[in-house]
Amino acid sequence: MGWRALLRVIDFQSLLSSQPVVASALEKAQHAGGTKSPEARALREAYYLLAKVLWTRRASIQRIHDLAWLDHTVVSAGARLGRVWEDAQGSRSIRAAEEALSQGVGTELFPLEGSSWIDVPVQAFAGVSPTVKLQRGVSQPYRVGIVPEPRLRPWYEAVTTAKFSAPPAAVSVLGEIEALIAAARRAGGPSVALVFAASSFEDRFAE
Repeated sequence: MGWRALLRVIDFQSLLSSQPVVASALEKAQHAGGTKSPEARALREAYYLLAKVLWTRRASIQRIHDLAWLDHTVVSAGARLGRVWEDAQGSRSIRAAEEALSQGVGTELFPLEGSSWIDVPVQAFAGVSPTVKLQRGVSQPYRVGIVPEPRLRPWYEAVTTAKFSAPPAAVSVLGEIEALIAAARRAGGPSVALVFAASSFEDRFAE
């Protein structure tokens, strides 16, 4: 078993409205490898995952983890809005960045234990709640952090400050966070968030 983490800018409005994109990818996968191929099964599960989140208007830590990888590998594949770290070296880099940040800030993106829920505005269908509840925290083997749009500016300032005194191992990760926050702020919109999704096993949406 390995370890892998994804840091990604996600527009939850676009992601949760992407069932047609996933359905198209599923149809292609079924034609290419059959209905029981691993890719087809993963995309079928992804389609139902989106449906469940839209129906319940909430996403647990595991679902956020899977949604982040779905966005990265299928919905917005090729968009330069994500960075992947793997195995022991990647884990050490992330840990160094965590230690460089002040704990009050850092635990939003790199939670250490427990969990909390936040509301993110998503207008998926008329006549339903205009927000979706997203869970961030630790639920083994998953670890998920979310920095919503209103918190992006203070996070940018915190990361910029931390870089000045951070050890070399942390600087590259902090630089990635800084660049992704800048991209998220340019994208604008209240449904945009910076998401960290890590797991200690090979997840089904990863390439």
